[in-house]
Amino acid sequence: MGTDESKPVACPPLMAIACFVFAVWTGLAVFSYRCLYADGCHVFIKVLQAQWFVFDMWSRHFAVAIFEFPLVVAIKMGITNMHLLRFAFGLGSFLPWPIVLMLCHWISPRHFWVVVTACAAGYLNAAFLAIGEHILAHAFYWPSLFVIVFARPLKPLAAAILLGSAACLLFSYESQLFLCLPLAALSLWRIAEEARDQSADSKKERYCRRAVLVVATGLFMTAAAIGLHAILKPEIPANFQGFKATLVGIIHRPGWTWGWTILWGCVALAVWLSERIWNIIRQGNAIMFLFCALIAWGTWPLLCPGDLEPARQYHNRVLDLVVPIMLLPVVLILRYRPLWIESGTTRLRQMAAVLLIAQSSWQICATWQWQADVGRLQGVLSSGNGVIPLHSTILASTCIEGRHHEFDWTWPCLSIALYPGQNIHSLVCSEWYIDPRYRQELWQPFDPLNIESLPDLKHYKLDFSGYGSALRGETRVK
Repeated sequence: MGTDESKPVACPPLMAIACFVFAVWTGLAVFSYRCLYADGCHVFIKVLQAQWFVFDMWSRHFAVAIFEFPLVVAIKMGITNMHLLRFAFGLGSFLPWPIVLMLCHWISPRHFWVVVTACAAGYLNAAFLAIGEHILAHAFYWPSLFVIVFARPLKPLAAAILLGSAACLLFSYESQLFLCLPLAALSLWRIAEEARDQSADSKKERYCRRAVLVVATGLFMTAAAIGLHAILKPEIPANFQGFKATLVGIIHRPGWTWGWTILWGCVALAVWLSERIWNIIRQGNAIMFLFCALIAWGTWPLLCPGDLEPARQYHNRVLDLVVPIMLLPVVLILRYRPLWIESGTTRLRQMAAVLLIAQSSWQICATWQWQADVGRLQGVLSSGNGVIPLHSTILASTCIEGRHHEFDWTWPCLSIALYPGQNIHSLVCSEWYIDPRYRQELWQPFDPLNIESLPDLKHYKLDFSGYGSALRGETRVK
């Protein structure tokens, strides 16, 4: 049972189905090691080598720690099996959002559909690259907001959720500036409301609630200050410039999932405003048309695998800021002016469930393609020796390869992370990073042509001697 003042509501069947489909995708993503896509394989290798947390940017420490925590625990437990280590890394990468959904449902089941919408419209449009601190900044925004707005009275567990979420936001992502300022303002408003509270609770209980809200306000303000500093003095200027550029990019070229989400948003707005439109789309022919459209939406990675462009979801990361800001007025209306929206809440709840089903289905199909491409990569690695130029293999046309070569630098890391065995004989490398004309100008974690620069992973019984022998036997890249 939740903690808001309104009567609890049972989870509608369609919403239960949506949550189940989302859970299926989460499980597939963990077991298929999709956490290793793009930056993920590099982070994985660094943590294995350090056998501890690895932080590159001080302003994102807490988010990075959450991603890496299960992997570090597994390493400290003495686990050296690569399958188990990849699984542990996947847990840290994909479990935060399911946990956030469960917390928000506990806090306010009646308004759960709002965070479901945020998950489907924001997170699932940018989730293919699992290691992104923006994901956690968006995720922990919602329990904080739900507790402040809906948890009345503020009970001990809800207070713990608020403080825990606020602490996680401290060092998450630069977007915390824009997410935490409204949270701080709402905390102050809630403190004022608590001061006017004339309930039968004891003074001690009222003071404790206000103290929790004061601490939360301080955490939100501190997080906003950290975010402001990170924006004014970015540690990696290229990343910050790219984030700003993608805001324009998703307007001019929204991509498959975001384009469908925009259409869904227009339909949801129409059915909320007009019960007549809702009745029309519930008729037989309309339902069949919408069902076919949703099937195409969700299964497109299988229907047209050549059009799958996972790197597009990396460019969509700005949605993890835009979506929660856009939904904030909805939350405030639900709390302070519920009559404005209450007549259409049932329809919006079902539309949110449909969105989560469609977006989760797309992720399931994309994960299926990823798993197939991982098999192809492992087949290429098993049959090769030394450096394997990327475009001499079938891998160049897989979903692992970005259309604009954004993540070409990750191929050696991905080869190590997914190598089907312990005696490594080969690494796939993009031609750009092994061509003498370009390799000195392009950053990469290590030089795949220099055996001495390879990561030290002897602790996990990974042996590069076979690769070194093959490398020394080559005079040039074929």
